[in-house]
Amino acid sequence: MFIFRQCFDAQSSTYSYLLAHQGEAVFIDPVFEQHARDVALVEQLGVQLCWTIETHVHAGHVTGGSALRKALGSRFAISARSGAEGADLYLEDGATI
Repeated sequence: MFIFRQCFDAQSSTYSYLLAHQGEAVFIDPVFEQHARDVALVEQLGVQLCWTIETHVHAGHVTGGSALRKALGSRFAISARSGAEGADLYLEDGATI
């Protein structure tokens, strides 16, 4: 079964997405301030969060990738061109996860 959840952070006007298939999940563009909500969603769905992925560097919020990594053991990926530090994987154009 495929799972898709769209989440919204009103303060930063940011959409985040949780995608899961066969028990493994990825969170796209998580917001740090929504960490508790995102952890609860992963646990409620009973999936293993494998990756958090930032699609771009955000001016309006801090990524929740490191917080989700700490809470759930997921890995964190972002563009190699972002200049961000602390990711587990730096993605180049055309990369596949």
